[in-house]
Amino acid sequence: MNDLEKKNKNFEKNFFEYGNNGFAFIKKELHSEDSYKTDIFSVYGADGTLLAAFETKDTALAAILQSGLEPISLH
Repeated sequence: MNDLEKKNKNFEKNFFEYGNNGFAFIKKELHSEDSYKTDIFSVYGADGTLLAAFETKDTALAAILQSGLEPISLH
């Protein structure tokens, strides 16, 4: 299990607790550690609280929908 997966497990619990305002959005971010760089897809509540981070956008969207939140677009 890599660091991203460990962080994701910790955030999964909080995903349901903090997402009670009903809306969430996905933000693509660059994760870098030492010389390794990769894109991650972070899920934020409408108030800007980081809820979770995923390796794919589809997984992030599925987590939003499964939690009963409404995905919103910022564009």
